[in-house]
Amino acid sequence: MTYGLRKGESVLITALEGVGKTELMHAIEYTLLTETDHALGAIFLEEPKARHLQALAGIELRSPVHLPDNGVSESEVVSALRKVVGKDDRLNIYSHFGSSDPGVILDTIRFLVVACGCSYILLDHISMVVSGLGSEDERKALDAIATRLEMMVKELNFALIIVSHVNDEGQTRGSRYIGKIADIRIDATRNL
Repeated sequence: MTYGLRKGESVLITALEGVGKTELMHAIEYTLLTETDHALGAIFLEEPKARHLQALAGIELRSPVHLPDNGVSESEVVSALRKVVGKDDRLNIYSHFGSSDPGVILDTIRFLVVACGCSYILLDHISMVVSGLGSEDERKALDAIATRLEMMVKELNFALIIVSHVNDEGQTRGSRYIGKIADIRIDATRNL
């Protein structure tokens, strides 16, 4: 139906809080790392770098390695990560927890694509980029960053996978424009 993830296109993943958007992003990242040889950029603003790496190792080991009683040694986690990533400089993680200046995120993405050769950028989640701004400026900032991201995707020819929360009516939180500008939108739900 969508022909997969393609360079020059953006994919928006939306869902209510607690559905598992970040875990879905981990699964996509894991698949890209294990089934392609492309470099990736990961910007997970709600997750510290250590937890991010534990998630990838946990998928490989089929164990929740982030839990204290997981029974997996640190050397097993490191070995699993080496297997998933494959080679140095392939997985580029932007290490920043919480909101950030939108310009910094845009510059970081440009750097990851141009200087690091990343074919795929995963951004979890776009609302967090502007959450430190005042509520009146948030919608305008989200509209502006969504536009600039989409222009950058076309200009630099990389694939962008973005996460956004939705409200109870299914509209992207903060700005409806985000859902309109993406090439593909995937609305995730949890089976009950």
